[in-house]
Amino acid sequence: LAAISWWIFSPRWIRGADVSCHARADRSTAHTSTHVGTNEMASSLASSSALGLKSVAAARVASSAPRRSAAVARARSESSSSNVDDVQSVVVDAASPVVNRRAALTAGAASLASLAAASPAFAGMFDGMEMPDLGGGDVKAKREINLPELVIEPIPREEGYPLANGGEKTRAQGQYIKFIEPIIVENIDLPFSEYMRLALHDAGTFEVVGKKNGANGSIRFELDRPENQICKRAFESVKKIKAAIDAKVDQPISWADVIAIVPQFAARITFKEEYYEEMGADDPNFEFLFIGTNPYLGAKVRIGRPDADAADPAGLVPGEDATCDELSAWFKRMGLGPNQLCMFAPYLYEDPQKGLDLVVQDGTNEAVLNQYASQRKLGKRAPGPAVTIIKNYKITVDNCIPGGNKYVGGVRDPPYVEYAYIRGGGEIPRVTTFGAFPGSSDLGSSKFAQKVRGDR
Repeated sequence: LAAISWWIFSPRWIRGADVSCHARADRSTAHTSTHVGTNEMASSLASSSALGLKSVAAARVASSAPRRSAAVARARSESSSSNVDDVQSVVVDAASPVVNRRAALTAGAASLASLAAASPAFAGMFDGMEMPDLGGGDVKAKREINLPELVIEPIPREEGYPLANGGEKTRAQGQYIKFIEPIIVENIDLPFSEYMRLALHDAGTFEVVGKKNGANGSIRFELDRPENQICKRAFESVKKIKAAIDAKVDQPISWADVIAIVPQFAARITFKEEYYEEMGADDPNFEFLFIGTNPYLGAKVRIGRPDADAADPAGLVPGEDATCDELSAWFKRMGLGPNQLCMFAPYLYEDPQKGLDLVVQDGTNEAVLNQYASQRKLGKRAPGPAVTIIKNYKITVDNCIPGGNKYVGGVRDPPYVEYAYIRGGGEIPRVTTFGAFPGSSDLGSSKFAQKVRGDR
C-alpha cells in the first residue's frame, strides 16, 4: 500500500530516479543472498519515509500550486542539464510554508505505521513504545495547570471608581437590575396604572427651569397632601417591594429608583397577559413584537436617581379639580408636552375616563389622542400602544430628575456598583466592576477569559 501510494502521488521524474535506484539494488541483490533482508528493509524504509514526506508536502504544495508550477518551469528553462536534485531543491524552496510541529508528528506517525505494516522485519519493534498524542491532550486540564489562579480583590469605592470607565459602571448597574427584576415581579400586586400615577406624582414637582425637584422619592414625605391621597396604596406596595430588594442586595435601592422602575415592569406584565389572552399562550411572537417595551433592549431601565431628604414644595402637582389648561401648564413646567400628557391621561385619576375627558378639551391634545386611538385598532395584540406608553413614561422619569438627566455623559461615581482588582485566570490585571449584590464578583471577568478558564 505504501509503495502504491508513493507511485501514485510522486512526479514521474522522481519515480524514474527511484526506479533506477531499485534496478541497481536488484542487480546488487543478485550477487549475494546475504543482503536480501537488509535491502528489503531499506526499500520499505525509503518507501514509507517517502509516503510520510509526501503526505506533508501534498498539503503544503497544494496551497501554492501556481507558484510551484512556475518555479519548476523556470528551473527547467534555466538549466536543462541540471540534475534531479537541483530541480527538487527548487520545488522544495517554492513551497515556502514551514512544516509545523503537528504536521511533522503526523507525518512521522504515518511513516512508522507504514514501515511496520510493510516490513515483517519490523513487526513488534514498536510494541510498548509511547507514541505522541496528536490530539493535543486535555486542553482544559492544561489550562488549569498553566493558568495562574484567578484573584479578585475587592477595593473601596473611593479607590475604584476613578479607575473604571463609564461602560463598565453601566454594565454593573445592568447586572443589578437583572438581579432585582424577579424580586420586583414577584411582589407586584396592583395594576400598573396605580404605579404609574405614583411615579408621575413623585416626578410631578420637577421644574425644568433650574432643574429642581422631580423624581427624587420625596413623595414619601408628601402623602398627606390632598393631591397625593390616591397614591397611598401604590406607595405601600412599592414600600414592600423595596424591603424585599434591600434584604437581598449589598446596596439598598433608592426610593426614587424603585418608584420609577416598578411601573415599567408592571406595565410589561400587563402587556404580556393581554397579548396572550388574545393570541393564545403558545404564541411565540410577543418578545419580537414588543421589543420596544423590553427593559434591557428597546426600553432600557435606568437607575441611579438620588433620594431627597425632605418634601418638595407644595402646590406643584394639580389636584382632583384641575382644568385642562392647568394640566397642560403642569406638563409644560416639567419640560414635557402633549405626547406625555395624553399618554398619562388615563392614569391621572382613579377613573381613566375623567382624565381623557379633561385632556381632550385642548385641540392639540385631541389630535394626539386620536393618533393613539388609531394604534388600538388592532386590539391588544398590537405593540404600538404599549411602546408609546413605555416610551413617554421613560421620557418623564429619566429626565425629570433634580439636576437634569443623569444619563447624559454618565456619572463618575454611580450607585449599585462595586469594584475589585482582578488578575490571574487569563485576565488582564485591571480594576473591574460588578453589581452590588452577593455573588456578582465573577461577573466582573471578561467573557474571553471565562472561556479560556472553561467557566463557560
